[in-house]
Amino acid sequence: MKTHDIHHEIGVKASPDAIYKALTDIKKLSGWWTTDTRGDSSKVGSQIEFWFGEHCLKAEVTSLKPNEQVRWRPLAGFVDSEWVGTEIGFDLSKEGDQVWVHFSHSGWKDIKGTYPHCSMKWAVFMLSLKDLLEKGKGQPAPNDVSINHS
Repeated sequence: MKTHDIHHEIGVKASPDAIYKALTDIKKLSGWWTTDTRGDSSKVGSQIEFWFGEHCLKAEVTSLKPNEQVRWRPLAGFVDSEWVGTEIGFDLSKEGDQVWVHFSHSGWKDIKGTYPHCSMKWAVFMLSLKDLLEKGKGQPAPNDVSINHS
């Protein structure tokens, strides 16, 4: 079965260690993705909960390579189950005075449904991650950039 992937990359003027911490420390995760982030993201096999109002995404940490890579596997969440069976990944590579964050959300079964919305929102949250690291303040949900009027 063919699957689809979301890819984004962004250059961040921060150390690989600072970016890695923003992806693995619950308090820092809540500074760029959603303010209501719970659980333990610091070891493989641990679970994280990302709350967006009354909707929760639960994910398992599947890979941690300090200053290089973070991977999560969505277990359940949101209104639908489109995220179950996908993988969220962040790969870091230093180039000059910046670090490239190569983001992927892979394994989508269809490009209809929430795929376009999620692709756009991931871009918004990658900019929020950049702002957190470069300016000291991100725009996590529920204070993120709105992409529609509903």
